[in-house]
Amino acid sequence: MHDRQACADDSCANLSFTRVEQYYSRRFRDALWIYLSEFHGSRLPITKIRSLLRTESYQLFAVQDAEQVLAMALIWVCARPAFVHLDYIAVKREWKGRGIGTAFYRWLIEHLGHLSPRAQLLTLEVEDELLGFYRRSQTQTLHDVPYLFPAPRGPLPMHLMVYDRQARTTLSRTVVQDIIRALYRGIHNRGANDALLRSFISRVPQRVSLL
Repeated sequence: MHDRQACADDSCANLSFTRVEQYYSRRFRDALWIYLSEFHGSRLPITKIRSLLRTESYQLFAVQDAEQVLAMALIWVCARPAFVHLDYIAVKREWKGRGIGTAFYRWLIEHLGHLSPRAQLLTLEVEDELLGFYRRSQTQTLHDVPYLFPAPRGPLPMHLMVYDRQARTTLSRTVVQDIIRALYRGIHNRGANDALLRSFISRVPQRVSLL
């Protein structure tokens, strides 16, 4: 997948959005350097990322201006239930504040149907300080869902957010629980009987509002 787009405020040059499939290329190294620079406590080892990418359900995307990689994103395409999870997204430090992150994220949600034709939802695990960034792009919080991110140093309370192609105002408890179980299984490598998962999943409301 390859596309070009200009930042909405014309503050940067035309950008190229591309899936990175050569895992020993310069583009891969540059994208992963951004990843290593921006994520610390919650990041995956590079060997683990390479292993996940070989499954084809885990995918790396990069934003480029000419040959320079400016941003990266790692997504997971879940087949059952069908949804796409944005695991990591980051912009190179010296290019922040120019609209690149917003343009990249909006490109991803606009191409959700290409990433997974059956998927209606893009999901995210989000900390408080980033809620506003995603809400500006039609992404909503799963209200009253007590989500815990299983970080290496202990669980972190986070918000589950979704971009919904159907623009629904609520999701059923079953849909949300299935997504959470899939994230724990596919992203965090934890089973259905995981103690942390069981500590909160029963507290998901019958109808979950998207706010």
